[in-house]
Amino acid sequence: MTRGAVASAVPTDGDLRPTTETETWPEFELTCRVEEYEDGAECTVFPADADDDELVTTWLTAAGDAFVDLESVR
Repeated sequence: MTRGAVASAVPTDGDLRPTTETETWPEFELTCRVEEYEDGAECTVFPADADDDELVTTWLTAAGDAFVDLESVR
């Protein structure tokens, strides 16, 4: 995937959505790693192109009830 245009000004209210119709959401590839433990699974998501230094700070981990069935939230 390629990166899209990002909003020209960073909003101060924490809203990261594009601010005009001509702006788009940024696009990027993510990779995930699922680790199985005795008490359940844990999934860590991170940028596919992250180098070793970025991997230390650029990730998100979810476990347990953070996962939901896609059909149940549609």
